[in-house]
Amino acid sequence: MDNQERIIKKIEEIVTPVVQEMNLSLVDIEYMQDGGYWYVRIYVENLNGEITLEECATISNKIDEDVDRLIDQRFFLEVSSPGIERPLKKIEDFIRFKGEKIKVSLKHKLEDKKNFEGVLTECKDNTIYLEVEEGEIVEIPFSEIRKANIVYEFDEI
Repeated sequence: MDNQERIIKKIEEIVTPVVQEMNLSLVDIEYMQDGGYWYVRIYVENLNGEITLEECATISNKIDEDVDRLIDQRFFLEVSSPGIERPLKKIEDFIRFKGEKIKVSLKHKLEDKKNFEGVLTECKDNTIYLEVEEGEIVEIPFSEIRKANIVYEFDEI
């Protein structure tokens, strides 16, 4: 585990009780450098997928000092919604968003491909089932998923 991963894990330990006490759900944490600046980005939501600006500000205020003590360099702390193309991280995310169109990047090739897009039809026994074309289902082991997110499709006018 590298230093960034260790810091993310410690941030998660700080954020989780705060988010749970507010009846919200922690979606993701990023600790990264972007254009010469360091960022800690925390994505939270409630069960209907929304979050208010006030909730974000409350979380930020409650965790700011503890997170500040973890990190030596200057950084920006951002707390926000995961957005409409929300990442899928936990097995529970895949269960919750069954029926949605998703994009999945794999750690290793499966059927000679590392990237798939399709409708999430099932999630069981640590495997997701993705309908990539009409009637064609790809079985993807959860352990092989590097990154996954919902694909938002705009309605045709």
